[in-house]
Amino acid sequence: MANLEEKRARFAALDLERKKRQKIVLISLCTLMVIGAVAIVLSTREAIPGFDDKYSIGKSVNYTNKIVDMTEVKAEISNGQVQLSLDDLEKYKILYAMYDENFDIGNNQKGLPVMAYLSPAGRVIVASSFCEPCYSRKFHIEGDVLVCNVCFTRWAIADLTGLSGGCTKYPPQEFNYSVDKENGKIILNQEELKNWKPRDYDSSTTTKMNLN
Repeated sequence: MANLEEKRARFAALDLERKKRQKIVLISLCTLMVIGAVAIVLSTREAIPGFDDKYSIGKSVNYTNKIVDMTEVKAEISNGQVQLSLDDLEKYKILYAMYDENFDIGNNQKGLPVMAYLSPAGRVIVASSFCEPCYSRKFHIEGDVLVCNVCFTRWAIADLTGLSGGCTKYPPQEFNYSVDKENGKIILNQEELKNWKPRDYDSSTTTKMNLN
């Protein structure tokens, strides 16, 4: 009888240990799944509608193996607003518009242009079209990368993260905007553009650039 009780006790202990191991394995698997899910969300957040306040045209844009130059357009300025055509943006993918040709940007340079482009996920990005260290105003899209036409610094067009080149810390500065879908307009607050100022940079930035 004593042996039977001992066997039952051993089996119970083994069963308890087995359940503990299963629980640990299950918790570990769940943790890995959660971490994996978070990683996927973070890596693909640019493609999630409503992740941020960027307007989406509702479809993705394929830039694979493509080079897209800026198309120059005229901004409509009135009643404290600067407006760009949403139809033009959908057609040309990256726009260039001079906001104020007399705007003082320093170093005896004048003229503040703005750019608007579509990210691969179809989000509208509006920013200054200006690279402070090299004073370039023109950029182009090359694959999923925004490239300065002067220093050839490269930024990811999804979020303007610096990838390579001398001016990676100085991507075009994004502007707030709203979209009038009924009239097909991208609307910027003129006051924000009036208050724009170029960022300071140290001399080590320009020494890294190849401007030849």
